[in-house]
Amino acid sequence: MSIVDITIPQVGESISEGVLVEWVIADGDIARIDEPLLILETDKITMTVAAEATGRLKTIAVPDEVVQIAQVVGTIDTSAAAADSPAATTAVESPETPAEAAPSLDGLSPAVRRLVAEHNLDPSQIPGTGKDGRILKGDVLAFMEQGIEPGEALVVPAPAASQPARAQSEGERQTRTPMSRLRRRLGERLVEVQQTTAMLTTFNEADMSRVIALRAEYKEKFKEQHGVGLGFMSFFLKATVEALKTVPEVNTWIDGEDVVQNHYYDIGVAVSSEKGLVVPVVRDADTLSFAGVESEIKRLAQNAQDRTLELSDLSGGVFTISNGGIFGSMNSTPILNPPQSAILGMHAIKKRPIAVGDEVVIRPMMYLAVSYDHRIIDGKEAVTFLKRIVDCVENPERLMLEV
Repeated sequence: MSIVDITIPQVGESISEGVLVEWVIADGDIARIDEPLLILETDKITMTVAAEATGRLKTIAVPDEVVQIAQVVGTIDTSAAAADSPAATTAVESPETPAEAAPSLDGLSPAVRRLVAEHNLDPSQIPGTGKDGRILKGDVLAFMEQGIEPGEALVVPAPAASQPARAQSEGERQTRTPMSRLRRRLGERLVEVQQTTAMLTTFNEADMSRVIALRAEYKEKFKEQHGVGLGFMSFFLKATVEALKTVPEVNTWIDGEDVVQNHYYDIGVAVSSEKGLVVPVVRDADTLSFAGVESEIKRLAQNAQDRTLELSDLSGGVFTISNGGIFGSMNSTPILNPPQSAILGMHAIKKRPIAVGDEVVIRPMMYLAVSYDHRIIDGKEAVTFLKRIVDCVENPERLMLEV
């Protein structure tokens, strides 16, 4: 027998522990080398850990358990790899299989299987967001929040002693779910920003007419040639790079009593994932074409959804762009992403009457907001920076000619 230990990998110098969210492979099943094995959540990232060998899995740690870096959480018996055959698969579904493990639960992770069984849910009704449509624990919780189908049993955990239970004829009025480590850490960082920076926000608006016309004219050829769509983000990211070059004071950060000037352009793009907001970084954005920017954003966004982002994808950015417009936001004051000193907020495009010369015309307009740390960025610099972004977006040819 050859046993391979499954250990929690090192995911960053400042990370010492995490939470084993779920086993992708069930205890006793065959794990395959380089395929997803478990999902690990730390205070900075949620990631999928792949199997380092092929064989039968024996789990030690259980879902939702806090685990330490380098801790052994399970083993893989490589001598059992030969058992991965149609006959062996059939043998698993033997008469000895517990009656409650209905065939509809096969293939689910233990955490998901437990939730589905406890709440008497039909897995075929739950949309899966994992790889190849796999149902994740978050998918089940989201499905439950939408309401239980009539006739289905609802098992509700007992409430805390400080809050007496109330009988509800049509289901429980509240659901208590532990806050994820990622969400808790994000909250801590946001509060810290508010308390340790002199954050101020300046606003402007951009006429999106020429960008929209340019996209409409070239989007089909662009996708045909580059294999990726031409979105608004690439225009704003390239405009941000030009603005940082124009106003380098924005491309700085405070380190103790020093001000550090960056001479590179790694731009973070906020992405909404199942576990919360993450900000993967587009490296050396000044060297990328529009197609290069769109391809990199697509890759990072997909990795965020698949939980395959690495810590290196999230570190080292000099500036962040957040697009609340995709959710319909008209305006906002984005919060800084430390140690960065500024962040750009994009918003929804709305047709509004504006004055052009002596005439009132209808144009597609977008409000823009730049929040900045007033300790090292003055109002003049922030306003100039944002105005440069507006000029580039309203005249997209400038981005192509870099003028």
